[in-house]
Amino acid sequence: MNPRDDNRPDPDALLVKVQKEWCPQAGVLAEGLSAYEPHRGLCGPHSGKLHIFLGMCPGVGKTYAMLQTARQRVKEDVDVLVGIVETHGRHETASLLEGMRVLPRRQLEHRGFTLEEFDIDAVLAQKPQLVLVDELAHTNAPGSRHAKRYQDVLELIDAGIDVYTTLNVQHIESQVDIVRQISGVTISETVPDSILDVAHEIQLIDLSVEKLLERMADGKVYLGERAEHAVSGFFKEGNLTALRELALRFTAAQVDRDLEDIRRLKRVSSPWKTNARLMVGVGPSPYAESLIRWTRRAASRLNCPWLVVWVESSRMLGSVEQDRLTRSLSLARKLGGEVVSVTGENISEALLQVARERNVTQIVVGKPDKPSLWRKSLADHLILGSGDIDVCVVRPLASAEKARANVKEPISTRVIGEYSWALVSVFAIASVCWGLVSITGYMFVALVFLLAVVLAALRFSRGPVLLMATLSALCWDYFFIPPQFTLHINKAEDLIMFGMFFIVAISMGSLTSRLRMREAAERRRARQTDALLRVTQSAALAAEPAKGLAEALRTIRELLHAGTALVVREGDRTLPQSAHRASTFQPGAKEWGVISWVYANKQCAGRHTDTLPQSAATWFPLQTATSLLGVLGVQFEHEQRLDFATRQMIEAFALQLALVLEKEHFIQAVSHAEVLAHSEKLHRTLLDSISHELKTPIAVINAAVEGMSGTPGPYLDEITTASQRLQRVVDNLLHMTQLESDVLQPRLDWCDVRDVITAAQHAVGQPLATHPVRLEIADDFPLVKLDHTLLTQALANILHNAAVYTPAGTEIEVGVKWSAQSSVRNERPQRQNRTEDCADHALCLTIRDHGPGLPPGMEKSVFEKFCRAPGAPAGGTGLGLTIARGFVQALGGEITARNHPEGGAEFVIEVKRVSKWSAQSSVRNERPQTPNRTEDCADHSS
Repeated sequence: MNPRDDNRPDPDALLVKVQKEWCPQAGVLAEGLSAYEPHRGLCGPHSGKLHIFLGMCPGVGKTYAMLQTARQRVKEDVDVLVGIVETHGRHETASLLEGMRVLPRRQLEHRGFTLEEFDIDAVLAQKPQLVLVDELAHTNAPGSRHAKRYQDVLELIDAGIDVYTTLNVQHIESQVDIVRQISGVTISETVPDSILDVAHEIQLIDLSVEKLLERMADGKVYLGERAEHAVSGFFKEGNLTALRELALRFTAAQVDRDLEDIRRLKRVSSPWKTNARLMVGVGPSPYAESLIRWTRRAASRLNCPWLVVWVESSRMLGSVEQDRLTRSLSLARKLGGEVVSVTGENISEALLQVARERNVTQIVVGKPDKPSLWRKSLADHLILGSGDIDVCVVRPLASAEKARANVKEPISTRVIGEYSWALVSVFAIASVCWGLVSITGYMFVALVFLLAVVLAALRFSRGPVLLMATLSALCWDYFFIPPQFTLHINKAEDLIMFGMFFIVAISMGSLTSRLRMREAAERRRARQTDALLRVTQSAALAAEPAKGLAEALRTIRELLHAGTALVVREGDRTLPQSAHRASTFQPGAKEWGVISWVYANKQCAGRHTDTLPQSAATWFPLQTATSLLGVLGVQFEHEQRLDFATRQMIEAFALQLALVLEKEHFIQAVSHAEVLAHSEKLHRTLLDSISHELKTPIAVINAAVEGMSGTPGPYLDEITTASQRLQRVVDNLLHMTQLESDVLQPRLDWCDVRDVITAAQHAVGQPLATHPVRLEIADDFPLVKLDHTLLTQALANILHNAAVYTPAGTEIEVGVKWSAQSSVRNERPQRQNRTEDCADHALCLTIRDHGPGLPPGMEKSVFEKFCRAPGAPAGGTGLGLTIARGFVQALGGEITARNHPEGGAEFVIEVKRVSKWSAQSSVRNERPQTPNRTEDCADHSS
């Protein structure tokens, strides 16, 4: 092994580098920069670049620096468009807009007010090279396509447009908690950290705190009372210092990641190189968002992947908890984390199982508020069972909605009914047993109460069951155990019995209730799984695809209790004018706009999303790994919210429908291909049979015509012309059959290009008689090793085409030249005993006529089978140029057609790796004799 191999670049790192350069958005957009948007769209080598001007706070000069850089790009002849820039009344910033192309803002009406917003459609229509979009974290006005401006920027990047934008560090999602801890201000307008990974360049605009305060005092940031309020509030010197440090540290972390990529690419040994993988468990807690942000910051520092795990238990979540969980998991996706959902009753065991399966190196868990003396916390259980996995216990910050979260959600009527039934049941049992206690004894009463608790646990939730068990024990003690009407117990056996009754009642009630909830959860999951199976089976196994899709939509509708609409693309990959006839609602004009956007961008949109949320339905793309088959719409009744579990289920339904539609598409494609193959086979067989059957009578006719050549007659010339044309048609059919059967093999031999051109002219015959042919070839042009017959026939077909499509008397030019293919030949050693050199070259033949030229757009289609130009003379088959291309390709060459700048059509034949014979000029006209050569000349590829 060469010792220098250790310094070679890492191939994996090179692949990652190429992927980032080709599609920097791929890894980020796949995670979804917006809630429940698993894919942002296509990305490729023509995607735009994002340049972010980052600052610690307003007033540091981000917009000014962006405009200065943009003006420099204008001087470089770059098409720059000012999409939206907020000057905030700063004259020095507004002066930089002079002379630049500024986009008019879009006018939106909202609650009687006219709002101005960035017009993304106008930018996409104008397609500039660079667009300026100020304030990346801005929230768009209602009625806009996207809820956030950063989503507009992502769509521009996908469209291949470069974007300059500005951003303050406090608007980065993972920094929100730190900023709130520093300043006491909760930032509502944020952008996900993932968009910073999309950025091609992040430029920090730094300004000292003293200079910023001076600018504030001079009125260059805010004016009047607003400036005074800012200085006394957010713009305190301590806050600004902390924010500046935060911006510097954040930028330094980005630089460290770039440096690590460079070190990995060049295989530089690094002691801080890591293969870490972080995982955080979340639930319906107000601290979940803080834990997610902390994990994102840690993963960014370590440059490693991270997971967010939600353990679904049998306990039903309330509406407030469901909303909180949905927001937390949405935040995880926005920040670029991978969301994993598992089921289990023991949260710690479920988290540890996921950690071991996913090779997690560190688990992040929150520190408990109040440690319990008798019950271990989740952190304790994880530490005890983690083994080699590190557990990081952090103190999360309470979210801004914690105060609202402490307000208990309204108690439902069902829960009130269960508690009422528990109280009534205890009262009724006590009343009945009071009349029987003298006969049965008070021990029997205990068994009746215990039976009632067990039966209640089969129907009620855990709270009412525990209440009933406690009340039953107290009633038994107070009313039935001597001494009655007191909680005091005299006998030791009665005291033991009371304690055992209380424990058994509580345990049985809790266990039975837990089993009932688990059974209900399993039944719910089984119902969802069964629905998914029925959707797949009904759509995939139905004899008629339309009926199968109708049954699948009915199943989805019954499970979700929502309206459904299915839009399946047409055969030409366009959307139809109406939804599938099995849909329960037909989209209106507004909904069709959302559908078109979903189909074009391959991501979810509509109600309960950040894109076009004013829509009445939520629309999901029917997308597989290879294609997009349509769009599925779900319209919930009333004000039902779309939680995380339901969203996942709908996405699973959409995927199954997409797979079924893709299968049907492949089946139709295979059937069509089989029909075409069979038809093509019959076509070739028929052509072969007809051409061979016609060959013999044509030969007889030609012989008869030649025998009559001395006999005068008025129709002899016409018979000769017609027989030659028929002979040409039959020859073309035979040649086409040979090309399509792949039996054509070139026979290489030394030949003179002049002889080939002369033979081609004779093969064309009468049609070429009225056209002079001018040959441009060097006098000392050497012999070449080619198949004389194939090249002759290809040239003949092109010359015949030129003669037919050009007026009589116009000249046809044929040029022949060389183009060397390899410079290595010049470095080979000279052999003293050889009388000739053998080298690889490209033989170029150019045939130009002086006719009307090719119709625009037919430069490539003229080589297709049976293609005839408009106004072509009658009698042709449209196979001549197709056969010429086939013969040239059999020789290892290519043929192209184009219009000459000075008029007429021009065909260029280029045959590569052709060996030429460079013998002495005195023997030029003699055919080289292979036996007398000391070494054979053959074509080489290198």
